[in-house]
Amino acid sequence: MAKPRPRLAPLDSASAVHLAAQPPRLRRALDAAAEAWQQALEAPALWTVLFLLAGGWALLPPGFFTAPTVPAGAVAPRDYVAHRDLLLIDEATTREKQARERQEVRPVYDLHLAVARERVRQVETLFARGRRLLEQAGPEEAARASVLAELGRGLRPEGPAGAEGLHMADEQLALLAAKGFRRPLEERLTALFTHALRRGIVTNKALLLENRLHGVTLRNLETGGEQEHFNLFDHLDYPDEARAFLEEEVRDWPDLTRRERRLIVELSLANLPPNLDLNRSETLARRGAAVAAVAPVFNQVRKGQVVARAGDQVTPAQERAIAQLVGDRRVSQRLPPLFGTVLLLALAAGAVWLGLRHERLPHHGRRRLFGEALLLLLLALLGTKLHLVLAGGLARSFDTPPLDSLRSYAYTGPFAATALVAALLFGRQAALLLAVVYAVLVGRMAEAEPWLVLYALGGSLAALYAVERHQFKHRTVLLRVGLLVGLANAVMVLILISLSGGAQRGLLQAGFDLLMGLGGGLLVAAVASFALPALEGALGITTDIKLVELSNTNLPLLRRLAFEAPGTFQHSLMVANLAKEGCEAIGADTVLAYAGALYHDVGKVHRPEYFIENQRPGHNRHDKLAPSMSALILVNHVKEGVELARRHKLPQRLVDAVEQHHGTRLIKYFHSRALEVAGPGGEVSEESYRYPGPKPQGREMGVLMLADAVEAASRTLAEPTTAKIRALIRTLLDDCLHDGQLDETELTLSDLARAAEAFERVLSTILHQRIDYPGFDFNARVPRRAVEAVRAS
Repeated sequence: MAKPRPRLAPLDSASAVHLAAQPPRLRRALDAAAEAWQQALEAPALWTVLFLLAGGWALLPPGFFTAPTVPAGAVAPRDYVAHRDLLLIDEATTREKQARERQEVRPVYDLHLAVARERVRQVETLFARGRRLLEQAGPEEAARASVLAELGRGLRPEGPAGAEGLHMADEQLALLAAKGFRRPLEERLTALFTHALRRGIVTNKALLLENRLHGVTLRNLETGGEQEHFNLFDHLDYPDEARAFLEEEVRDWPDLTRRERRLIVELSLANLPPNLDLNRSETLARRGAAVAAVAPVFNQVRKGQVVARAGDQVTPAQERAIAQLVGDRRVSQRLPPLFGTVLLLALAAGAVWLGLRHERLPHHGRRRLFGEALLLLLLALLGTKLHLVLAGGLARSFDTPPLDSLRSYAYTGPFAATALVAALLFGRQAALLLAVVYAVLVGRMAEAEPWLVLYALGGSLAALYAVERHQFKHRTVLLRVGLLVGLANAVMVLILISLSGGAQRGLLQAGFDLLMGLGGGLLVAAVASFALPALEGALGITTDIKLVELSNTNLPLLRRLAFEAPGTFQHSLMVANLAKEGCEAIGADTVLAYAGALYHDVGKVHRPEYFIENQRPGHNRHDKLAPSMSALILVNHVKEGVELARRHKLPQRLVDAVEQHHGTRLIKYFHSRALEVAGPGGEVSEESYRYPGPKPQGREMGVLMLADAVEAASRTLAEPTTAKIRALIRTLLDDCLHDGQLDETELTLSDLARAAEAFERVLSTILHQRIDYPGFDFNARVPRRAVEAVRAS
């Protein structure tokens, strides 16, 4: 049988009467809103989105989305005072410093001296080959022409590369041949190449001379050595200065005509490559490294210092300071923290979803429990943000220590209230998970105060320990829990002061911190006392505190039961004590069993005279009814009890007690009477004489069923001895077992044995026999005249 959905709020009877007095249209609107709320709690996607949006707003710094910008040149609308110490990057000074460092890095020029040796080798090879060929050819003119042709094939620019690797025209080659490739000419040419290339030939001397004041870094690629070089005018620009240098050198060569000198210059210029090059990549890399090595220049703004006054024109430096105070609005500055915050919240939601997969709560599936946990986390984050804002405002309102310390006021935060409320609502395991997740998120919220993570976690663990130690029978227990959390806060304060260096805080400041930590524990109790009833109603969760409150017999519904069905009320009290003892014996929830037993028979207030505990002797109304009608009346007390409980907004767990305390048991007395009336050949449907159920769904409900049956049957014992009580309990227990009524309760045979012993102990105490009072015979018949005399008086 499907379990009914939990109601919105477990209100007391007075609240139920108030709601019943509302106009029908208003009641329908309230019922529709309650139904919509129940459906919303079953939508994990909805709560995930809300958690990411609202949680992101809570975790991001104040003014992250709405902080007004004050551009440079504008008039400050108000005074901007630093509420904390700031380190502002002086971007202008930093850029100037980077520019200076960049300019200090000289351009890197590579000098290729190996080219000079290569040209010398090529010239020597050409001349040696030419001399050899001329010697072989002899003086004939035709032979000399073949020598020139063979040499020319490897020397023409448009021809294939020869062994020499030089380029020269036919006239230049003919000139060398005419001179016989003599050694003096060879030595002059090699000296000319060597001298020119060692000076360095550059293709863009104008670019080189731009560095004439600071010089360049000259790197010898042959040796790998570097030097700072300033004599930049000595290098030859190609081709103009290189030509002028060659002409100047060749002008004094003897035995050459003007034409021959011109040919030598053209030959040398064609084979004189630039060997001084700007290494752009190396220069850029060195300048980039120099810029990266420059540390940013910071300007310090002390707490309380006026950044800009109202009416003043804002300077660029003030603009940057205000932007850091109220939050930078540039997209490039906002996207990374926004993305990281949303990702952190998504991971937190995932951890909650995975951590709650094994948690079980009556009438709360995993999806609903996930939504409720995110709701609690979200409320905790919003409350923490409000507390930090108030703490900051309070600290700024004082000018003297220790009252001006934001850290001290932050110690008053009720961080442990989240774990305390979660433990009372969801259980210890879920509360531990939420406490850890909440502490991590608080650390992101107060990024300037990372110690809050340890502080919040320490207080939360103390709250969980208090939940395990104390039985929450009434709300005043929360005060003792608050004191314990306050002591834990004080210990955490001492630890944090020690880790940060006690001398920095000072004795007076440390004492104020301890006082604030103790106050934070009391604030935890206050917040939990306020939040717990509201969350109980909103989430449809009934805590032990609420059950204890509903166990007050002065509540309207129980008072009605006591006045209109006093026998049933006394029976309920007896069953409550039996169920409580039975559940305590097996380690089940005694508070739920006791409260459920008080309300299990509230349906009998409608027709109390049809139930034997409320009848006077000899006035049994069932004597005039058919067995089927009597059975229907007994069955209806369950249905009417459920309707009455829901009308009074009792928690679903108490509705379950009303609905399940008889399970689907057979009403044997009236079923037997029906068989007698039907006779030997008649047919009687057994289903018509069974309670509608469902069967008990938990250990507490199973114990309640047994306690109800045992208490009712115990009144039939004329002489309630211990043996008779034990036999009665065993008989009823076996009957429920064989009828399958306990199949869904998870009760073991060991649990049943311990519960039976508890029932026997309680009944033996209650049904004991007293000695007769001397001089009185209370069992004798009272004379009629004595009765009339009592009435007359």
